[in-house]
Amino acid sequence: MKELSQAILNSKKSKIRKLFDMLLKSGSDAISFGIGQPDFTSPDYMNDAIIKALREHKTQYAPARGIPQLREIIAYKFKNENNMSWVKPENTIVTNGGSQALQLAYAVLTNPRDEMILSSPAFLSYYHLADYYGIKCVEVPAKNNYSPDIEGIKNAITPKTKFILINSPSNPTGYAFSKEEMDAIVALVLEHDLYLVSDEVYEKFYFDGMTHISPASYEGMKDRTITLNALSKTFGATGLRLGYIAASEEIIINMEKYIQYTTAGVNHPVQYGAIEGLKHVDRMNIPEIIEEYDRKRQFCVRRLKEMKFIVDMPKGAFYIMPKLNPEWGMDGDEFSNALVQEQKVACVPGSGFGSYSTDSLRISYATSDEKLEEGFNRIEKFLRNRNFL
Repeated sequence: MKELSQAILNSKKSKIRKLFDMLLKSGSDAISFGIGQPDFTSPDYMNDAIIKALREHKTQYAPARGIPQLREIIAYKFKNENNMSWVKPENTIVTNGGSQALQLAYAVLTNPRDEMILSSPAFLSYYHLADYYGIKCVEVPAKNNYSPDIEGIKNAITPKTKFILINSPSNPTGYAFSKEEMDAIVALVLEHDLYLVSDEVYEKFYFDGMTHISPASYEGMKDRTITLNALSKTFGATGLRLGYIAASEEIIINMEKYIQYTTAGVNHPVQYGAIEGLKHVDRMNIPEIIEEYDRKRQFCVRRLKEMKFIVDMPKGAFYIMPKLNPEWGMDGDEFSNALVQEQKVACVPGSGFGSYSTDSLRISYATSDEKLEEGFNRIEKFLRNRNFL
């Protein structure tokens, strides 16, 4: 038989999914620090709106761009929360989660053999989508504290470069761009006639008084930026699979074409839940959630330092990416596999997030205090059993 797609055959199973499989075999007392989702769930006022839509039989095809009422709310959100004054409903489109939003950005912006640039480590989907669309993903290693190497990014730009992709705050590192860093990225995009894809799904999760900056709010960036967001993190609604985009109308028109011939649209009833969520985001009490996650963040950093990991304080999201002590003689894959087998604790190996983080682990601390404490006690036990402490 003739061969299947090389791009898909050569893509490896997600290391996060592999961890899930291993945990399933480990028993009910296994602890996962691997899943990238909040430990709260979608609010009842969103759920009730979805149920109401179902009862009203809103189960036929929705418009490919999303229902007009939702796109109005999305435009209002981008204008008022993200200072993107240019956004109108025609600059928005609704997607099947943040994942399809990413897919649409790649599909519309690129042709085979184009290049994209990102600061590595970065979210694993960024790499595989580049393969699927036949483009070259150029990794620029981040600095030791996971801040972007602006000079390195500048030096990586070639005539084939189509876009830079940023994610602030970051999955997997928790790093968040400063204003100076965002200024510098925007300047590079403008100077070199590039596009910018800005993944902003963690926009509400900042610590230490930092606030979110959307690059599409800068002068000259309206037609150059694709801004991605989703219900998943802000509303604890990862399973509802609803994302959304702001971009120029030309880009949105072409995204609509792609949707028409692929997914044909987004779950119709869920869009009514999204309207209520975005309309009443203040009811989520985000400051209280941030205060709780800040406490968990501080706990993780303290314990990791006590156990001789190399770690910087993350500035946002709900991840931390410690480096292994080189004296241990293990890379992230070896450490992660052994930790699951010996202590039933799952941390994602850093190799899943790029070429420059093989010595690291990603830990999600969006879990209960009890699991955090027990999980870190098991990690310490693992290290002591191997005479690393």
